[in-house]
Amino acid sequence: MPARNERIYLCPSDNGQPGWIMTFPVWWNRSGFLEKYGPFDKPGSRWFDTGNPWYVDYALLLTMGEAAAWDKQCRIAFAGDPRSQHPETVEAMRLLAERLDSTQWVIVESYEWESGLE
Repeated sequence: MPARNERIYLCPSDNGQPGWIMTFPVWWNRSGFLEKYGPFDKPGSRWFDTGNPWYVDYALLLTMGEAAAWDKQCRIAFAGDPRSQHPETVEAMRLLAERLDSTQWVIVESYEWESGLE
């Protein structure tokens, strides 16, 4: 049975500059994110099917302002979590904040992958 995972694509404000692909931030509340932006199959949802012929993959476009506001809200809520002190998480938080400063759009992709647990 396929499992789901998310990643984010950061699209730069300036033409010709590199974009970034990052895993969905551990401090971003995944269930809260899906609740806020609606389930994939909800009429009027902002998610759209990417057209992958083998899997059911979706994408959502956020403005930098929406992504930054969500990031800030999630950082505050995550502050009490012991994982917030792990060096990898601290570095990922720093990197995302730095990259968001030069980002115009954020694409969140939710994709299926074979977990191998069938």
